[in-house]
Formats: sequence, C-alpha cells, structure tokens
Amino acid sequence: MSKFLLPLLLFTELLFAQTKSVTHQNLYWLRYYNQLTISKKLVWHNEFENRRFFENNRQHHFIAHTRLHYKVLPKTELAAGLTYSLQSPQDPNASSSLVVPEIRGVQELSWSQGLTKRFTLQHRFRIDERFIRRNNGTMLFEGSDFNFRFRYRLQGNLLLTKPENPKPLTLKISDELMINAGKNIVYNQFDQNRLALGFEKVFDKHFSAPN
Repeated sequence: MSKFLLPLLLFTELLFAQTKSVTHQNLYWLRYYNQLTISKKLVWHNEFENRRFFENNRQHHFIAHTRLHYKVLPKTELAAGLTYSLQSPQDPNASSSLVVPEIRGVQELSWSQGLTKRFTLQHRFRIDERFIRRNNGTMLFEGSDFNFRFRYRLQGNLLLTKPENPKPLTLKISDELMINAGKNIVYNQFDQNRLALGFEKVFDKHFSAPN
C-alpha cells in the first residue's frame, strides 16, 4: 500500500550564523511524500521537497529523502536512509547563485505519546552524516567537507474532527533544534531552530493533503 502527500507547508526558520547573531527567514515548502508498506513493521518512505523564500520567490533548497522505517514497538520506530540536496544561497538577496550539492546518511528514532484521544506528541531524534561539496561561496571545488548534525523535533498533533471520523483534519505544530559537530565546525554549532505550523486533511487511506 502506498500513501501520497501533496502539501504546501509554511515555515519560519531561525538561523544561527557564525557571528552568533540570529537571522529570521520565512519560506514556503512544496513536498511530495510517498510511503510504501512492505510489511506490518517495515515501511519505505520517499519524499521530494522544494523550498523557496517568500522574499523575491527565490530558490532556497531542493532535497530528496529515502528511508526505511522499522516499527520496533507499536509507537516506536527506527529508520535509516540517504538524503541528496542542492543548497542555493541562504540569503534571498545574495548576489551569488551558487548551488552546493550534499549527500547525507540519516538515522533516526521516533516515538509517539497519545496524551488524549485528540492530542498526540511526537518525538524524533535524528543524526545526519553530511558530505558537503567544497566551495568558497562563488564556485565549487573537488572533494567534500564532512560533519555530523544532531536533530531533535517535538511535534504536537491536535485532531480537529471527531476521532471516529474517517476523513480527519489535524493541526500540526512542531519545533526542531539542529546542532552541528565535527572538526570542520568551529563557530556555527547551532545550525537551526525550525518552527512549523500546518494542517493535514485525510481524504482516504491512500491520500492526504497538508497545508
């Protein structure tokens, strides 16, 4: 069985720069998300995502993920996979148009807490092994720089319809903290604090549309 998601998500990112200052950026994300159920415990997740700035409608990031999720307990999953991304300048007014490729290994642990019939908390711990193409901000060089990134996301899901409704509407609010580590990281250990707000409407067991 497969599940397809065609969302429009609105995000605000807080980026911690090397000078320790904080930059607030508003972006929108377009995402295609597919889940292929292999067995009761094993699910293959694939997603393609394009991120753009509201300001100047400028390209920010294209990213593709593929991961296998294994359910070790009814509400706990382990996952591992790969990510490929193309990072455009992180300033919507930048003069450079350099696009930097990156390949990541990804491992994660996630679990859910059903606090009430309508409200669930989801915890996700993720580790990225990042191989980022060497560059000077204007041109690419041979080889890649490597660093780890540790991520924790807390997400609250509030069911806005009755629990027995076969086509539920859910409000989702999340906050994710990202911390870099490795010999190439000197000043920007704090990468991002990413806030998200959205809704997800289920139309049937195969199709839902967040926005």
